[in-house]
Amino acid sequence: MQLGYDRGDFISYDLGMHTWIVGTTQAQVTQRRWDENKTLLQDTRAYLEETCIAWLRQYLQHGEAALQSKRPVAQVSDRPSSWDGRTTLSCQVHGFYPKDMAVVWLQNREAQPQETSRSGVLPSGDGTYQTWPTIEIHLSSNHSYTCSVEHVSLGAALRVAWDKGRMESDPAMIVGIVMGAVLVTAMAGAAVFFLTEQSPVERAPRPRDPAEEEREQHSNVLQPISNS
Repeated sequence: MQLGYDRGDFISYDLGMHTWIVGTTQAQVTQRRWDENKTLLQDTRAYLEETCIAWLRQYLQHGEAALQSKRPVAQVSDRPSSWDGRTTLSCQVHGFYPKDMAVVWLQNREAQPQETSRSGVLPSGDGTYQTWPTIEIHLSSNHSYTCSVEHVSLGAALRVAWDKGRMESDPAMIVGIVMGAVLVTAMAGAAVFFLTEQSPVERAPRPRDPAEEEREQHSNVLQPISNS
């Protein structure tokens, strides 16, 4: 037990000597008075050797319960592009503790760490963490893609497969992709037309044959004079 005054050490209790130790000369009067108070010495000793230790153990038990590892929750979603036929797969992993986490995308059960874009592990605000690695693929790909999660709270890797059939059977998504492609094509055509109208290209004159020019000049000179 250490007590301070005015940002400095004042007095402390020595568990070995069972007495008070001064930290400054101004504390000598207080030291003498507290050392003469046998009840205060006994209460201080009992608090430090019994009560304080029991409370610390109880707090540590509460801390262990609060800091137990928590299993992650994972789900896979896709975000298709409307102009290049590609889609971005996202593996959203959240609710896990501790922070250390390994997530990788599997293509046909083969790890693709070099193709995985990592967002980093961020706090969720409730004592747990979250991350969402992504991978970009082509919609025409026949490969299978699975998100594999490894964490200390898991006995085996947690794997969540991407359901390609769900996206292909979603009419609204297909219509959206088609409409997006049509819109991009229309905008590109309009841009070309606008640029053409605003910046017309003048045609260069066709070079004439010197022989043709000479015949034309000769014809002009030999024009017959009409009788009046």
